[in-house]
Amino acid sequence: MIYSVDFLELTEQINPLAFVKYLKDTGWNSFQIMRKNIRVFQKEMGGSFHQITLPMDKQLSDYKEAMYRAVKTVSEVECRSFEQIMLYLLNPNTDILKIRLDKKQIETGSITFDDAIRMYENTKKLLAATALDILHPKKYHQGRIDDTVLNFLSNCRFGQTEIGSYVISVVCPFAQFSEEEGYKQLSIFSDEEDCQKSLTRKVTNRVINNLVLIKNHIDEGEEQLLAEPSDQIISANFYEALVGLNLDSKDSNIEIIAEWSPTVKNKESKTNRVSLTHDYYQPIVETIRKLKEQTSKSTKIIGRIKKLESSPDVKKRTTGKITVVYLDENEKPRTVTSELEKVDYDKAIEAHERGAHIEIVGELSAGKKASIKCESFGIIE
Repeated sequence: MIYSVDFLELTEQINPLAFVKYLKDTGWNSFQIMRKNIRVFQKEMGGSFHQITLPMDKQLSDYKEAMYRAVKTVSEVECRSFEQIMLYLLNPNTDILKIRLDKKQIETGSITFDDAIRMYENTKKLLAATALDILHPKKYHQGRIDDTVLNFLSNCRFGQTEIGSYVISVVCPFAQFSEEEGYKQLSIFSDEEDCQKSLTRKVTNRVINNLVLIKNHIDEGEEQLLAEPSDQIISANFYEALVGLNLDSKDSNIEIIAEWSPTVKNKESKTNRVSLTHDYYQPIVETIRKLKEQTSKSTKIIGRIKKLESSPDVKKRTTGKITVVYLDENEKPRTVTSELEKVDYDKAIEAHERGAHIEIVGELSAGKKASIKCESFGIIE
C-alpha cells in the first residue's frame, strides 16, 4: 500500500522556533541579515557549503514552499530521508521508537487486521513494562498501572507507518518524574540535561539495552541467566510484550530501532537497533515461564489496612509501612507488616480511607512479627 502524504501542506505545522533550535543543535551557524521574518543558516560539511533560508512568519506568501526547501536541504545534508526529518520537526523534543515487522504474509506497506492489532497493543505494553521496570523493578507486574506510567503512555503517539515490510513509529515526548514534583512534561526549551535524565530517555534506552542483553544471552547459550537476579531487571511483562509483536509466528522477524532526539545527546546506548527472529521465541517463552513460576511461589494476602506509618512530610516521603489484618487458611485473623514504595503507599492511604480490601503479593516471613516483602500491591474494587 502506498501512502499519499502532502508534505508541502504539513510544513505549515512545523514550529519555526523548533526548527531554529534543531539547526543550532546540529551544527548549523546563523548568518545575520537585516530581515526579521526569515533566518539564514549555513554549514560546511565534507568540503561542501550549504545554506538554508528559514521562514519565520507564516504570513509570508511562500512560507510552505520555503519551509519545504529548508527540510529538503537538511535531509540531503544529513543523508536522512525527507520523511524522517519531517517526523522529528513535527514532533520536536521527542525520542522515536520504530518497530519493523518482516513476515512472508505481509505485502509492502500492508498487514492483516490481527497482526496490526497485536503490533499496536504490544508496542504499548512494551513501553508500559519498560517504564514499570524503571520505576518499580519487579519480576512480574500485576494489578493496576500507576498514574506516572499512564501519564507517560497517554503522551506517546503513533506516527505514520512507513513503507518497507511494516513499520510503525512511536513518538515519545520528553517527560520527567521525581518524587518531589511528580510527572512533568518537558518542552523544546527545557535544559538538555533534564531531557537526558528524563523518564522518556530512560525508557527508550532501556528498551534497546534490554533487547541487546536478551539477544546476547541467547546467542551465547546463556538464556538461563535471563531469569536470574541482576541489576537490570527485565520483567515477564516485557518478554510477553516482545513475543506479542508477532515473534511467535514462523518466518517472522522484528527489528526495533531507536531514533533519539538529535538535539539531546545519548551517552548510554552503544547501538540504536536490534533484530530478533522467530528462533528467539522459545528461549523467551521459557524465561517468561520461569519468572512467573518464581512469582507464583509468593504468598498472596487479602485483607484490610490497620495502621499506616510514614514520614509526616509528604514531600520527603519515599516509602511507608503498613500493618494489614487478614484471615489465614484456617480463617484465623493474622497481622502482617510490609514496607511499600511511595506509589503503593499512596494506594494504601486511599484503601485505608475507603475501608477497602487490599491485595498484597510477596515473600512472607512468618513469626510473631510477620512481614511480607511486597512484589505487587493493589486495591480490590
